[in-house]
Amino acid sequence: MGMIGKIAAWVFAFATLAVTSANATLIGQTFNGAITIAGSDDNGSYSISVLNGPVTVPGAGLTEAFTVFKQLTLGGFSTQSNQIDVSVTLKIGSDFMSVNISGQVQPFELTSSFTGIAGPIIAVSDSATGLISGVNMDLGNSFTPDSLSFSTFYLGFQPGTNVTQTETLSFGAAVPSPIAGAGLPGLIVAAGGLLAWWRDKRRAQAAA
Repeated sequence: MGMIGKIAAWVFAFATLAVTSANATLIGQTFNGAITIAGSDDNGSYSISVLNGPVTVPGAGLTEAFTVFKQLTLGGFSTQSNQIDVSVTLKIGSDFMSVNISGQVQPFELTSSFTGIAGPIIAVSDSATGLISGVNMDLGNSFTPDSLSFSTFYLGFQPGTNVTQTETLSFGAAVPSPIAGAGLPGLIVAAGGLLAWWRDKRRAQAAA
């Protein structure tokens, strides 16, 4: 590999490290979010999109509420007791996400998934309040270094539901940049200077 090739490889390797650092907080991040309610009635399976799109967490944290209504047909009946009529509230702080569902539920699963999180996430602790044995369930979570998914399940018609599932995240240590404060632009400038020095040296050797 010639000198120019070595310089290019050096710039690429160190520039990549310079922009790769961990985030120890969800505050200030923007990532993708999807909250869905999925179940079935006499008409077959259904899926209700509660949230689908980018989520930005401001400095004070995020609280966002969604109203969901759907008339189901169960056992041949489309009555008030066969309706989904709930409020779903998403809360995100520096190291946690929680989803609350309150109101009248039917047999369905509520799933919350988030991708593109700057981490790395190394552990997630799951907890839930408002659960009633034999009526609803915490299905837990799954995660990768940059994503998290968690869900709860509701076994039947249940007015007065008020369940909150909370995920507390632990992040890995930040990766230090190889040149403090330089980043990619600084490394490109430094590489340009090195390349100019090498060319001048070659010219001097040729003239000697």
